[in-house]
Amino acid sequence: MTLGITAQVSNAIREAIVTGEYEPGQKLSEAVLSEYYKVSRTPIREALKQLEREGLVEIIPRVGTCVTKPTEKELNELFALKEVLEGLAAGLLAERGNSEEINKLKAAVADMEKAIQISDNKQYVEANNTFHTVILEGADNSKLTTMLNLLLNQIPYNRYVFVTIEDPIRLKQSLKEHQLILAAIENGNCEEAEKSMREHVRASGAKLKTDIAKKLGTRNIN
Repeated sequence: MTLGITAQVSNAIREAIVTGEYEPGQKLSEAVLSEYYKVSRTPIREALKQLEREGLVEIIPRVGTCVTKPTEKELNELFALKEVLEGLAAGLLAERGNSEEINKLKAAVADMEKAIQISDNKQYVEANNTFHTVILEGADNSKLTTMLNLLLNQIPYNRYVFVTIEDPIRLKQSLKEHQLILAAIENGNCEEAEKSMREHVRASGAKLKTDIAKKLGTRNIN
């Protein structure tokens, strides 16, 4: 029973961090969280330990728990590797040409288009996640999947997607980039698929580093 409660609390706090409800650097009080989620401190404490392992929070002795803040170096490293790995994944899927996965990508892009029409950023982020997940799975390379997932778990990427798409111009550009990636994969153009994905990740990273410095704050920004 306790394990179930801990998992539920972990999911709730994780979503709050990812969507920006709890901002980077914000202190998370066990007492406040316990009262808010109406559970004892034990599952709260265990949930925070799990989120620390995921890189979402920092538990500092004699200080408390804070939502993790990225450094400029961490963001640079994340997006440099993400660009290479996701570009490779897109190229591999284009080479395989799996029609089932291509149809899933089409559905994800359609969901992105709908999300923009109804101004639903959460739906856009969910569709974005689906798009990138399908490409990674469609690459059919277990080592690549493991490497990218380990990378993304170190810094809560989804949280920053929400930040970047708050800009309507970037949101529309992001959709266009996904459409180009889809077209290249659908046409079986491996080089173009990899190129388009790398350009998308690079653009997202550049926008994020600008926004993160202004809105969320980072450590060690020069």
